[in-house]
Amino acid sequence: MKLPTLTLVIALIQQTAVQHTLAQDDDKNFHRIVISVSGGAFLPQRAGRNLEVSFPYVSRLAVTGVTTTRQFSGSLGGDFPRAAFMADVVNIESIRRRHTINGGFCLFQDGANNVGALLKAGYSRVLPLHRSHFRLQFGVDLDGVLGGYLEMGQIDNKGQTIQFLGYTATPQWTETHSGRYSTYTKTYDADHLSFIYQRNALLTEPKVVMATSIKKLYLGVEAGWMLQLLQGCTLKAEQEDGGSNNRNTIAKMHEPRNGSMSGLYVAIRVGLIKRS
Repeated sequence: MKLPTLTLVIALIQQTAVQHTLAQDDDKNFHRIVISVSGGAFLPQRAGRNLEVSFPYVSRLAVTGVTTTRQFSGSLGGDFPRAAFMADVVNIESIRRRHTINGGFCLFQDGANNVGALLKAGYSRVLPLHRSHFRLQFGVDLDGVLGGYLEMGQIDNKGQTIQFLGYTATPQWTETHSGRYSTYTKTYDADHLSFIYQRNALLTEPKVVMATSIKKLYLGVEAGWMLQLLQGCTLKAEQEDGGSNNRNTIAKMHEPRNGSMSGLYVAIRVGLIKRS
């Protein structure tokens, strides 16, 4: 009875030693750079409401000096959609042992053709699944959202001065340009005055990733919950020349917070692995 028991103990010790050695080797060899792209969906709980703006303005013709008082009315055209498509243009992960640092640039587009960008960076902990080529990553990202430019309406600014809400837009504007050897000024003729709405935000995203690799191919599924930390909404008045798409900002007004970008995010990720 003693010999079988001793043999069993030795076998268990050997197995434990082999598993520990394999785990150490795995940790030592688990140095990777992953460059990937992804496609997924973002589902905010309170996407945001429609915004309507109305105010009087005065236009004065440059030639005759005749003034006219009118009313400007602008709208986003509807509420923000409750679903948006998101795609990573590039995402880079540095995986060392059981730690991952990532950063990337993402674009999103919703049903109202509101196209925006998202900059992100984060950290996650890698947990290899026992006797499997799969691994779990638990982490958190910090995301900066730059919302798309949504035009709410225009006012004719050609050959006339526009006065609105304490601001003035003249029929022309001048810009100073610095070249390599000289500095010069250029005058542009305004065509119209555009009112543009933009919504930006700062989010944090607790996430979980299930990933695997086939040689140099990386495959992963990511799910997370975006939590809005900060939000900023602005209404900007910009002159445009109508020819070369030159712009001149007349006013930048802060608007109240609009909805929330907190919500579910899911994506499928495909990339290439570079061993370091």
